Amino acid sequence: MKNDDSTLLNKYGKNPGFKVPENYFADFNQRMAEMLPDVEITPVDAKPTMWQRLKPLVYMAAMFAGVWCMMSVFSHFSNTSSLQSIKAVAEQLYDDNNVDEFIMSGSVSDYDILNYEDSVMMSNEEEIPVETK
Repeated sequence: MKNDDSTLLNKYGKNPGFKVPENYFADFNQRMAEMLPDVEITPVDAKPTMWQRLKPLVYMAAMFAGVWCMMSVFSHFSNTSSLQSIKAVAEQLYDDNNVDEFIMSGSVSDYDILNYEDSVMMSNEEEIPVETK
Protein backbone atom coordinates (compact mmCIF):
# COMPACT_ATOMS: atom_id res chain seq x y z
CA MET A 1 0.00 0.00 0.00
CA LYS A 2 2.79 2.42 0.91
CA ASN A 3 4.64 1.38 -2.21
CA ASP A 4 1.62 2.31 -4.35
CA ASP A 5 1.36 5.73 -2.69
CA SER A 6 5.04 6.49 -3.23
CA THR A 7 4.81 5.36 -6.85
CA LEU A 8 1.86 7.69 -7.47
CA LEU A 9 3.59 10.61 -5.72
CA ASN A 10 6.75 10.06 -7.79
CA LYS A 11 4.72 9.87 -11.01
CA TYR A 12 2.33 12.81 -10.47
CA GLY A 13 3.83 14.79 -7.59
CA LYS A 14 1.91 16.81 -4.95
CA ASN A 15 0.78 19.56 -7.31
CA PRO A 16 -3.05 19.44 -7.56
CA GLY A 17 -3.07 21.09 -10.99
CA PHE A 18 -5.41 23.93 -10.01
CA LYS A 19 -4.35 27.51 -9.39
CA VAL A 20 -6.38 30.47 -8.16
CA PRO A 21 -5.48 33.84 -9.71
CA GLU A 22 -3.78 36.38 -7.46
CA ASN A 23 -6.22 38.42 -5.26
CA TYR A 24 -9.20 36.47 -6.67
CA PHE A 25 -11.10 36.41 -3.38
CA ALA A 26 -9.95 39.86 -2.23
CA ASP A 27 -12.33 41.73 -4.52
CA PHE A 28 -14.75 38.90 -5.32
CA ASN A 29 -17.77 40.61 -3.68
CA GLN A 30 -17.25 43.83 -5.58
CA ARG A 31 -16.87 42.10 -8.96
CA MET A 32 -19.97 39.94 -8.33
CA ALA A 33 -22.04 43.03 -7.44
CA GLU A 34 -20.94 44.70 -10.67
CA MET A 35 -22.00 41.65 -12.71
CA LEU A 36 -25.55 41.51 -11.29
CA PRO A 37 -28.23 43.64 -12.95
CA ASP A 38 -29.82 46.47 -10.97
CA VAL A 39 -33.32 45.48 -9.95
CA GLU A 40 -35.62 47.67 -7.91
CA ILE A 41 -37.93 45.84 -5.57
CA THR A 42 -41.19 47.63 -5.02
CA PRO A 43 -43.33 46.54 -2.09
CA VAL A 44 -46.81 45.37 -3.01
CA ASP A 45 -49.59 46.40 -0.65
CA ALA A 46 -52.05 43.71 -1.69
CA LYS A 47 -54.82 43.00 0.76
CA PRO A 48 -55.36 39.33 1.56
CA THR A 49 -58.45 37.77 0.06
CA MET A 50 -61.37 36.58 2.16
CA TRP A 51 -60.28 32.95 1.73
CA GLN A 52 -56.72 33.74 2.83
CA ARG A 53 -58.09 35.30 5.99
CA LEU A 54 -60.59 32.52 6.72
CA LYS A 55 -58.36 29.57 5.77
CA PRO A 56 -56.74 29.15 9.24
CA LEU A 57 -60.15 29.29 10.92
CA VAL A 58 -61.64 26.76 8.51
CA TYR A 59 -58.69 24.41 9.02
CA MET A 60 -58.99 24.72 12.80
CA ALA A 61 -62.75 24.07 12.65
CA ALA A 62 -62.15 21.00 10.49
CA MET A 63 -59.56 19.75 12.98
CA PHE A 64 -61.95 20.14 15.92
CA ALA A 65 -64.75 18.48 13.92
CA GLY A 66 -62.43 15.53 13.23
CA VAL A 67 -61.50 15.25 16.90
CA TRP A 68 -65.19 15.42 17.86
CA CYS A 69 -66.05 12.65 15.36
CA MET A 70 -63.23 10.45 16.68
CA MET A 71 -64.33 10.98 20.27
CA SER A 72 -67.95 10.17 19.41
CA VAL A 73 -66.87 6.96 17.67
CA PHE A 74 -64.67 5.96 20.62
CA SER A 75 -67.41 6.75 23.12
CA HIS A 76 -69.87 4.72 21.03
CA PHE A 77 -67.59 1.71 21.23
CA SER A 78 -67.01 2.18 24.94
CA ASN A 79 -70.77 2.47 25.55
CA THR A 80 -71.34 -0.94 23.98
CA SER A 81 -69.28 -2.46 26.72
CA SER A 82 -69.03 -6.05 27.67
CA LEU A 83 -71.57 -5.39 30.44
CA GLN A 84 -74.34 -5.18 27.86
CA SER A 85 -73.11 -8.32 26.13
CA ILE A 86 -72.92 -10.07 29.51
CA LYS A 87 -76.56 -9.16 30.16
CA ALA A 88 -77.51 -10.47 26.72
CA VAL A 89 -75.61 -13.69 27.37
CA ALA A 90 -77.23 -14.05 30.78
CA GLU A 91 -80.71 -13.57 29.35
CA GLN A 92 -80.15 -16.16 26.64
CA LEU A 93 -78.39 -18.64 28.90
CA TYR A 94 -81.23 -18.67 31.41
CA ASP A 95 -83.31 -20.32 28.69
CA ASP A 96 -81.90 -23.85 28.35
CA ASN A 97 -83.26 -24.24 24.81
CA ASN A 98 -81.05 -21.41 23.49
CA VAL A 99 -77.73 -22.30 25.10
CA ASP A 100 -76.32 -24.58 22.40
CA GLU A 101 -77.60 -22.48 19.52
CA PHE A 102 -76.27 -19.26 21.07
CA ILE A 103 -72.77 -20.64 21.67
CA MET A 104 -72.53 -22.47 18.32
CA SER A 105 -73.61 -19.39 16.33
CA GLY A 106 -70.43 -17.59 17.41
CA SER A 107 -72.26 -14.53 18.71
CA VAL A 108 -70.68 -14.99 22.12
CA SER A 109 -66.97 -14.91 22.82
CA ASP A 110 -64.96 -16.83 25.36
CA TYR A 111 -64.50 -13.58 27.27
CA ASP A 112 -68.29 -13.18 27.58
CA ILE A 113 -68.67 -16.77 28.78
CA LEU A 114 -65.97 -16.31 31.41
CA ASN A 115 -67.57 -13.06 32.58
CA TYR A 116 -70.94 -14.80 32.72
CA GLU A 117 -69.47 -17.60 34.81
CA ASP A 118 -67.98 -14.99 37.16
CA SER A 119 -71.33 -13.20 37.44
CA VAL A 120 -73.11 -16.50 38.15
CA MET A 121 -70.61 -17.24 40.90
CA MET A 122 -71.20 -13.76 42.32
CA SER A 123 -74.96 -14.19 42.06
CA ASN A 124 -74.73 -17.25 44.27
CA GLU A 125 -73.15 -15.04 46.93
CA GLU A 126 -75.51 -12.10 46.53
CA GLU A 127 -78.57 -11.42 44.43
CA ILE A 128 -77.81 -9.66 41.09
CA PRO A 129 -80.88 -8.54 39.20
CA VAL A 130 -80.94 -9.70 35.56
CA GLU A 131 -83.42 -8.21 33.15
CA THR A 132 -85.40 -10.76 31.20
CA LYS A 133 -87.69 -10.20 28.24
